[in-house]
Amino acid sequence: MIIILAAGKSTRLGGANKLLVEAAGQPVHEWHRRAAAGQPTYAVVRSADAQAVLSAATWLTGVIPHDEADGPSGALLSASTSLVDGPLTVLFADTLLPQVPKQEGDWVGVAPAPWRIWDYYEHSAGGWTRGVPEVLVCCGIYRFTNRELLNDVCYDLKLASTSEVHMANVLRSYAPHQPLTELVISGWQDAGDPDALKRVQPIKET
Repeated sequence: MIIILAAGKSTRLGGANKLLVEAAGQPVHEWHRRAAAGQPTYAVVRSADAQAVLSAATWLTGVIPHDEADGPSGALLSASTSLVDGPLTVLFADTLLPQVPKQEGDWVGVAPAPWRIWDYYEHSAGGWTRGVPEVLVCCGIYRFTNRELLNDVCYDLKLASTSEVHMANVLRSYAPHQPLTELVISGWQDAGDPDALKRVQPIKET
């Protein structure tokens, strides 16, 4: 089961729901439809966006309303407690992928950070160089198999905070009890702000 988190304020995109903006000539929800490849998929959205998202993305299994400004952790808690048991693959709305991995177990999707060119010290080469340093970062896709633990972690974080709780906090609390491996993701593209959207490249059909 796939959960797309799309209930944020989307301030960098002028408040538009991230599933409804276009990337390389296609709505972002269409990117997710193709990547999901028929897997049951729910989107967590603000109540005000629910009808528009359902009307545009008719392929979705359903939408889960979430209006609290409590970050990805809160949206994830709403989804996890609303759906039947089983592993959850969690995807940020602005994470564009050629396909959603079907890797078993608990994992965090990582990919090289899309950084610009720097002068930096390359330890493996033993000297200064110029280029794009390759640093693996979370690219907005995760898989959790222990739903009871996930719910407890998100609920405890919600009680302990009065502001947004980011996914890093969820991972930090979940991993000591249920280890998370790093899964390298190929073809990740970011669609989180106008500049990133301009850089999105269409996926070549095979």
